[in-house]
Amino acid sequence: MINHDNEEGIIRIADNTITRGLKMWTWGFASFTNETDQRRDPNPARPYVELWAGVSDEFFHSAEFPARSEVSIPETYSPTIGMSNVTHANASILINLVAEASGASLQFFSIEPVTPLRIIMKRGDAVLFDDAVTADPKNGNRIFAPIPAGGSAEPVQLTIRTSDGKELIAAAAGIEARTK
Repeated sequence: MINHDNEEGIIRIADNTITRGLKMWTWGFASFTNETDQRRDPNPARPYVELWAGVSDEFFHSAEFPARSEVSIPETYSPTIGMSNVTHANASILINLVAEASGASLQFFSIEPVTPLRIIMKRGDAVLFDDAVTADPKNGNRIFAPIPAGGSAEPVQLTIRTSDGKELIAAAAGIEARTK
């Protein structure tokens, strides 16, 4: 769930084959100015987020469990600060990778922002970006890498690693054609 105008939101990272019916609903107001602490003054009419992590595919479809059974679902929730979309995610990092003829745009949010990162973007053999990056948990992170004219027709390949070489995420984005 992302507020695209403000480029902020929250995303759930989990195995959706286990919780196929995850839904999020929100109700809210334009401003929380002068709102009271709802823990001290509860009111069901206030804005809230309702999560339903169902194991059935629809809200009113039944799911059966044997007696004394248990379902355990590993999941991570992360803010999407500074991101207009999420194209790839895991328990370490969220990314929005878009490639156009002029260049590759990367927005990312690290769930562990103190971990030093190495970001590499390539297109074919051409290195578009290769540098150490410190994640900004407050404002999000944006990188633009120009694509030289006349290069290969291959997609942009992204790899984000820790400074000691552990791969956190890898992704690819084909070049999107812009229509006028």
